Amino acid sequence: MQVEVAARSHVGLVRSINQDGYAIHMDLEPLKAALLADGMGGHRAGEVASQLAIDVIGRQLHSSTGPAGQRLLEAIREANRVVYERSHDPSATDLAGMGTTVVAALFDEREIWVGHIGDSRAYLIAGAAIRQLTDDHSLVNELRKSGELSEAESRVHPRRNVLTRALGMEPRVEVDIARVSWEAGGILLLCSDGLSNMVEEGEILETMRVGTVPLEGRLDRLIEAALGRGGPDNITVVAVEHGAPGERGDRL
Repeated sequence: MQVEVAARSHVGLVRSINQDGYAIHMDLEPLKAALLADGMGGHRAGEVASQLAIDVIGRQLHSSTGPAGQRLLEAIREANRVVYERSHDPSATDLAGMGTTVVAALFDEREIWVGHIGDSRAYLIAGAAIRQLTDDHSLVNELRKSGELSEAESRVHPRRNVLTRALGMEPRVEVDIARVSWEAGGILLLCSDGLSNMVEEGEILETMRVGTVPLEGRLDRLIEAALGRGGPDNITVVAVEHGAPGERGDRL
């Protein structure tokens, strides 16, 4: 099996600091990992929270063994502990109350395991279909699921950025873990809400299916689409394309 990986991150057109973070770990054996976090907090606190989460999860995945889902769960829980304790350090009052979303994926040639907290998303694109693998932990999503908001209303609701669950805000946090299969031609896409709030799933699908454009170029097009609609938030996208034997890319 071969995969091609790419990532793009942009501060957007409104904010002065990029509080998103990401990492791709192709040196894990036998699984590989892709991570994304969208921090929140005061001046640079969100940036610290997201990078802490990315770093801790990466270290934990490198040092752990066992079932993939359990490894993800334990790594994200450890990141929650570290971020929470750092935010409550009396010597670092500028970091008080910081937190972050996280979406983390472990994958091999057959399956993907996704762990997440918050509203950063994971999608699986296969053929002519796009499937959201995560369920936003947000107030607006709860209202949408209860029927109080329509899909269209949820996209423009003034409180759409209010989270019901985030990493580092409480001593313990519930982590959602999902497991799906994938095949050659499939694309795993992780993104922060700077993309998903501005670019609809259909457009993401259409952009990512243009196989004649390099993977990096397709991500650039997604970033440009979000910027073209105002770019009010940081925008980060990480993609892993499952290639057929003989295709270019990083070999698993």
